[in-house]
Amino acid sequence: MNKIELKSRKILRKMFNGISLTAVAFIFQACYGPCPGDCDMHCDVKITGRVISKTTNLPVKGIKVFVNEGLNYGFTDEDGKYDFYASILECFSPNLDCYSKGVNINFSDIDGIENGHFANKTINVKPSSCRDEVKIDVELDEAE
Repeated sequence: MNKIELKSRKILRKMFNGISLTAVAFIFQACYGPCPGDCDMHCDVKITGRVISKTTNLPVKGIKVFVNEGLNYGFTDEDGKYDFYASILECFSPNLDCYSKGVNINFSDIDGIENGHFANKTINVKPSSCRDEVKIDVELDEAE
């Protein structure tokens, strides 16, 4: 082989390697990179709020706030505030053709008598988009 053939093969090999590397990068981006909408076809919405006692109007600490089966939850702090994320919308495409599952937000006094004993409460919500923040302030009745 002469020098010209060797140079042209070397150039072609470098071009092929560059194209191959670019193809791998695009495939990786398609599989693992960001995508429009929500890739897992669910939508996490931030749920926030405050829990107070209906009789004393004071914040209630230690209330478990959870969605449906309790996989996503939070607890109220000293000021009765809570926040957590939960998947409460399902999408059929990456273009966010979503519908609200309509979920129950449950408030449960799990610590017993530490801050008083409160009755459980459930509120149903249906946010309209992934960008919504659901704010729920709740007054709990004291349990007997």
